[in-house]
Amino acid sequence: MNATDILIIAAQLIGGFVLLFFGGDWLVNGGVALARRFRISPLVIGMTIVAFGTSAPELLVSTISAIKGSAGIAMGNVIGSNIANIGLILGITALICPIETDNSKVVRHGSIMIVASLLLLVFALHSGISRIEGLTLFICLILFTTISIRKGRTQHQEADIDAQEGKPMTILAAVGLIALSCVMLAFGADILVDGATTLASAMGVSDKVIGLTIVALGTSLPELAASIAAAVKKQMDISIGNVIGSNIFNILCVLGVSASIKPISLEFSDYMSDFIWMLGFSVFIIIFTTMRKKKGRLGRTAGILFLLAYAVYAWSLF
Repeated sequence: MNATDILIIAAQLIGGFVLLFFGGDWLVNGGVALARRFRISPLVIGMTIVAFGTSAPELLVSTISAIKGSAGIAMGNVIGSNIANIGLILGITALICPIETDNSKVVRHGSIMIVASLLLLVFALHSGISRIEGLTLFICLILFTTISIRKGRTQHQEADIDAQEGKPMTILAAVGLIALSCVMLAFGADILVDGATTLASAMGVSDKVIGLTIVALGTSLPELAASIAAAVKKQMDISIGNVIGSNIFNILCVLGVSASIKPISLEFSDYMSDFIWMLGFSVFIIIFTTMRKKKGRLGRTAGILFLLAYAVYAWSLF
């Protein structure tokens, strides 16, 4: 590896982190502005617009895998990303900035995440997901999104919008900012993973280790950037909503679209242990946030436990 290669890798790593930092920050700003304009709960914005935007890498990877006939990658990408979103992303976020949110909302939407996971289990047990089942998953996503937005309408007065600092952001500006930030997140994650993969290969790290660590983390970097940015800005509902919404989106949309394009044929028994981990992490979110009667909280202790659990899972893969 010569000096030019080192400079290119350094530029990729630095550029990737910069794009992720500003992309996550702007995505949260756009999401908050849109929530205020439409008087929609920040949690719902986090579970829909922000979550869908940060899950774009998973959608692209699984869709391309389905077209190429790589069913294992499509399924593994979704389950692996969902585990990373909770164990790694939510764990790091809670460790940096404890997350406080509404108990009832987390239980309600966390339960939907669990139901979506069980629906995946029912469909996939008989050697994969058919095209009809894929379409069914996608229709469930449309219903979930529609109902969430309708129920998430808040009763803020117009004064609440005008009370924010500075001139209120227009709807067009908010949508534009969200679109731009999603592109920045996707591109930032891509070049960061490319740089890290090149560096790891040059150091003699195996493809298996690279795939299970760098690439797996790479597809979850947008969620990490958005969740941390939201937590730092005290937009806790967007932070946890992003994780829950991304997991729901990964199952209902990513697998739904992938199977609709080309049925996913595989032996789901090969993924059963990973599925159990994914389901377990989903249940843990509800348990930890309901330890308090009214206000749910994921503190640093929960963050450490999530990270330790994810470390055990990652270790079990080797």
